[in-house]
Amino acid sequence: MGMEEPNEVSRRPGGRSARIRTAVLEAALGLLETGVTSSSLPELAAHAGVAPSSIYRRWGTWENVVADALLASSEAAIPVSDTGHVRQDLIEFATSLAKYLESPRGYALTRAASSVGADSPGVAEARGRFWAERFQVAEAIITRGIDRNELPATADAALIIETIIAPLHFRRLVTHHDVAHGLVARIDLVLKGAQTT
Repeated sequence: MGMEEPNEVSRRPGGRSARIRTAVLEAALGLLETGVTSSSLPELAAHAGVAPSSIYRRWGTWENVVADALLASSEAAIPVSDTGHVRQDLIEFATSLAKYLESPRGYALTRAASSVGADSPGVAEARGRFWAERFQVAEAIITRGIDRNELPATADAALIIETIIAPLHFRRLVTHHDVAHGLVARIDLVLKGAQTT
């Protein structure tokens, strides 16, 4: 009995589904970067080089594709470290976010995320899902800090993360100032405040 040919999945890590997802998300990110705020799924499929049915089956709407694309892009660019110290974890997280916001892709996507279809319930739901998932990942930093007794058990993880990241978005999208300016001082101020809650 001879050796069998490797099947389709073993020849291509991730297989067809992973390739389609990558192609669609890259196409969506590319469109967002060029200022496109809405696309029909057949148009997106043409940009991605996939069948429209693949997009309809997996995502259903442009808004769902955008939410998935933003999550995938930010997860890759903004990792959540575990250095063993809450302060250092927050500095690394915020520094990664600042670099992402300063990059052409990060800026375009953040701008798009804040303005794409602002009046659309579908976009509002996708945006809410995006932020909920990103906050859940980042809040692990605060949970670890509580577990290590670096922060009190009453520390509000969502409030701490929001207080640290909101100024970064404000500086990039509104004032167009250096995003990282004052980052460590802000983190120290927030951590000091968290000790008194």
